[in-house]
Amino acid sequence: MILPGGGARPAVSVIIATYNWSVVLACAIESVLLQTFSNFELLVVGDACTDDSEDVVRSFDDRRVRWINLPDNHGSQYGPNNVGLTVARGDYIAYLGHDDLWWPTHLASTLSTAQAKEADVVAAMTILHGPPGSGVLAATGLFPGGEYSPRFFFPPSSMLHTKALAERVGGWRPPGEAIGAVDYDLLLRFHQAGAIFAATGELTTFKFNAAWRRNAYRIRSAEEQTALLAIIRERDEGFRNAALTSIIQSVIEDRFVRIEASPEHMGPATIAHALAGSFKGSRRHETPRTICETEASVRFFVDDANAGYEWHSVEEVGETRQRWTGPANRSSFRLPVRIDRAFELRIGVALIAAPDEAAARANASLMVNDRPLDSRWETQPDGTWLWCARLDPADHEGRDIELVTIAFPHPRRPLDLGWNDDRRWLGLCVRAIELVPLSAAP
Repeated sequence: MILPGGGARPAVSVIIATYNWSVVLACAIESVLLQTFSNFELLVVGDACTDDSEDVVRSFDDRRVRWINLPDNHGSQYGPNNVGLTVARGDYIAYLGHDDLWWPTHLASTLSTAQAKEADVVAAMTILHGPPGSGVLAATGLFPGGEYSPRFFFPPSSMLHTKALAERVGGWRPPGEAIGAVDYDLLLRFHQAGAIFAATGELTTFKFNAAWRRNAYRIRSAEEQTALLAIIRERDEGFRNAALTSIIQSVIEDRFVRIEASPEHMGPATIAHALAGSFKGSRRHETPRTICETEASVRFFVDDANAGYEWHSVEEVGETRQRWTGPANRSSFRLPVRIDRAFELRIGVALIAAPDEAAARANASLMVNDRPLDSRWETQPDGTWLWCARLDPADHEGRDIELVTIAFPHPRRPLDLGWNDDRRWLGLCVRAIELVPLSAAP
């Protein structure tokens, strides 16, 4: 049967929700077109995109690919995914995040599993890559004991489900109605509807979670995806073996993250949605107040709820709060004010996770917009340090300084340093941070 917009009726409708990140979108689309199973349609749904995403989609010149751009922005994948479900012609639905990639056998593997096990929902094994330099990895898509429960979250990029099931539960719900997160909420409602879940047991999905990458939607890099896509084109099975070995290595090194959910402890998805959107840069930050005519210092602490593996949890030591950087080798914090003239930044550092503290201080750096700052270390009477640097908008082409980044190249475990049994990968232990005005004049 020939239908408008794509030829013979497809078995699978693939939906890619996207928003203004065309360089990674191109990688995702290519990984779909490289599939060994070819009877699919690809619906690329823009969430009111204003960049060149449409041109990128049309450049593939493939009848199976369709571009849809929504008139209004939903700020979440739920809107584009629901539109994709509405126009999808396949009996099965698969999703791919615009910054994620598939191995060429993904559709063949998930579809054959669905048919062989008469499953409504299928999960492919997925590796989630932590932020560059962190060594963090996670894996999903395998069900302990072979039976799915809502504790075992797996991302949409690894999922295939019947269209009939999605219609039965009413599709995706917006953050204001969803529990935990919009993707988890969909899985939870599938489970509550009595859906049959199955796992392929094959690694075919690679996820680069934007919520683990600060300002991903502002930086819009495709470096990680481009490198992996080059390997996917070669279809070298040795790579997948090496990827599985890297998971084992991450477990041994205490860099493996367990992906589990507790629905009974989850609140509305709006909370997680706002935190993730602020961190990854898809949601505007509140504009900080400007310091104009004051000589007062500003003292603050890094207490962001979402740290994306840049910071460990806040610790209370007596009456002092502190926070370790790590496991990522770049940890950033936002200034609570917008500065319009020169200030000195003073970071209180209590401890350094390194066998040679002097060498570690020499290798650490402070940056604004990826530009290093001249800094100095001052030893305090109690054995701690002040790490100081001049912050001046005039030195950064007049751009606002809102984000400062600490680069600490080699986080270490206290266990390996002989301190204690702490297995966390740590960098600098940061306490209070202070902005001290250098001049009253703008």
